[in-house]
Amino acid sequence: MGAAETLKQRTKSPSAWVLPKEESCIAPDNVWTNKDMDPAPQEHRLWTGWTFFTYWISDVLQPGQWATVASFVGMGLTWWESCLAIFVGGVLVSIVITANAYVGAVLHTPFAVTSRSVYGYWGSKFVVFSRMVIACFWLSINSWSGGVFISLMIEAIWPQYAHLKNTIPASQGATSRDFLSFFLFWLLQLPFVFIHPSKLKWVFNIKAILVPVVAVGTLIYSVKKAGPLASLALSNPPDRVPAGSKRFIAFMYSVTATQGVWATLSINVGDFSRYCKKPSATYVQLLAIPFLFSFLSIFAAISAACLNTVYGTSDSFYQSYDIVALWNTSAGGRAAMFLASLIWALSNVTTNISANSISAANDLTSLAPKYINIKRGQMIAITIGVWGFAPWKVLSTASNFITFMASYSIVLAPIAALMAIDFFVVKKRKIDIYELYRPKGIYSFSKGWNWRAYVALIVGIAPNLPGMINAINSTVAIGNIQYIYMVSNIAGDIFAIIVYLALNKFFPAKEAQVDVAVHDLIPSSPGGSFADQGEYPVTFSGSTPAAEERDEKNSPWLKESRLSV
Repeated sequence: MGAAETLKQRTKSPSAWVLPKEESCIAPDNVWTNKDMDPAPQEHRLWTGWTFFTYWISDVLQPGQWATVASFVGMGLTWWESCLAIFVGGVLVSIVITANAYVGAVLHTPFAVTSRSVYGYWGSKFVVFSRMVIACFWLSINSWSGGVFISLMIEAIWPQYAHLKNTIPASQGATSRDFLSFFLFWLLQLPFVFIHPSKLKWVFNIKAILVPVVAVGTLIYSVKKAGPLASLALSNPPDRVPAGSKRFIAFMYSVTATQGVWATLSINVGDFSRYCKKPSATYVQLLAIPFLFSFLSIFAAISAACLNTVYGTSDSFYQSYDIVALWNTSAGGRAAMFLASLIWALSNVTTNISANSISAANDLTSLAPKYINIKRGQMIAITIGVWGFAPWKVLSTASNFITFMASYSIVLAPIAALMAIDFFVVKKRKIDIYELYRPKGIYSFSKGWNWRAYVALIVGIAPNLPGMINAINSTVAIGNIQYIYMVSNIAGDIFAIIVYLALNKFFPAKEAQVDVAVHDLIPSSPGGSFADQGEYPVTFSGSTPAAEERDEKNSPWLKESRLSV
């Protein structure tokens, strides 16, 4: 059947989009799933501590992280206060990321499946959908930023491109040239999205070498441009936030925004850690995340402080492309502008691949496995996910950028915190992975929803809603509740955790508590060898009548496995 006939069939009947049912090594036959949702097979468990370190190098060395710290300078913090905010935020977020990475490394299941043990088989769909939307939003933001670098590359060769006729209304905040460049970056990025990251190792290596070179060059340019004003810019800039409560609020907003940038990965880091050789490989993130965050922050913060002082503005130079655009003054400057823009654009491509498109595709696959596989998920993410938002509005000013980062994390932060606290405290590190794939298994809770988790989540979100409304519309007065919103992630996590632990204390979900930890696949044939269980092997309690009755009720296959070994 040709492409045209296939499209015609699928237009007429939704059933034509149904994918061939894949066999799963763990899900029941009546459950529609795919192999990507199965626990990671032994041969794929190759990640080590060094892999995580290099992964974070790839993720951090990109324009979004540069813009994060530079936007704090634009808010009125000094360069060192901005770097300190990045460090503190990095320490806090590294704890949650490492905890959830550890869970993924123990269970080897993707985040969309692991979350069922906390939110319920069907209740997890909301969590997955929320994370998927933000992954698409970041995919869109990074693509728009990449489009700006495409504009600078073209201008470096054909300066008249800067004067391309505009037919877009000024109210949109973007021009015809901006949208054309956005489209060109999308075309450039498209083929890379469908290549597995393991085959793009050379691209990531080039990025890890060249981005620091551009960062150092940008820093040297900015300090030289400031000249005698550099001392003032770095010690006490003219637009610094007044000392006292206002400066403390600005600092804590910055800490929260830092956490917000990585709130998505705090949830789905298990999608990567499931490939670990050992759970202990995840520990390196406790040091790597704050260190790498702070490293790039120094270049971005000093550059923004110097240029903001020179040009007398606090909004124009928080994005790396705003600085690169200043180099368009000579032939040599245009050559530097072209090369720097190319490298920054490349870093956006790699970040979108490693952190956004694959994650969004995984989420879409788990939401509708009957109709969406990884390839279709990536196509949806790279099209609807990129074009369905308005990233030029978010990136227009530093204040908009900070508001975006701080506001959307009020939902994602407590989701991630509850996932970690459930595994380590409530479930006591004992999960039955087979039950994660059963709609009516022990993790179905109340009709597929764990009401305890959602009550806790609502409690964690509610106190931050007034602050989010005020951040979006400053005319709405919220009084002293602003002090809660300035630490929204910390406050949301604490409120949600306290309520969740209390509910599980007084209304425990006893059916979801297992005495036997099943953290890997069990051989179905007698005499079969167990897969390497890492640091937490599957253990079998004594075959007492009570234990066998519990296991037969919760996991009928488990009793059979015990008898076979």
